Amino acid sequence: MDRDRLRSQFAEHFYRSLDESGVRMEAIPAAQLQALVRASADGVFAVLDAVEAESAPPSCGEPPEEGSVAAEGVEQVLWTGKPYLSLSTRYELTSQRLRITQGLFSRTMEEIDLVRVRDSKVTQNLGERSFNLGDIQIFTSDSSTPEFRLENVRDPMEVREILRSAYLAEQKRRGLRYREEG
Repeated sequence: MDRDRLRSQFAEHFYRSLDESGVRMEAIPAAQLQALVRASADGVFAVLDAVEAESAPPSCGEPPEEGSVAAEGVEQVLWTGKPYLSLSTRYELTSQRLRITQGLFSRTMEEIDLVRVRDSKVTQNLGERSFNLGDIQIFTSDSSTPEFRLENVRDPMEVREILRSAYLAEQKRRGLRYREEG
């Protein structure tokens, strides 16, 4: 969703909230009130951008090489991210697992061991492609979570490749081989 559309939705909610609260704004000229609403929306966007920058993923790491400390069992963070414009969901990919943390006030964390990942795919609609966003669907051998979707991820193709390299490296480290059921 682009900023003009978000700004329009913000203004709509702002004016609706004013009406519902009974606050009377006749003393402020309409042009100044619109400027105030626009400035408020821009302030919200600036805060969201700051939160986004603060939690921006570090440069995407590579899976551990054989013989390295991480390859010997020490977990290493390979990628962190979150859905675009989300404050309550965080993704963290390590050399051994994928963690999904949800919630602002209360937290729920789900983990998927990379050794259980079987495949993944990326889907992008036209709007997501224009912002280089997409969804990554992960297929696992875990009966409780056979499929999971990472939504609105930045650089989804690159993240999928990091995920793929990580789960193949973890399976190799543990000496596991994937076998198709007939």
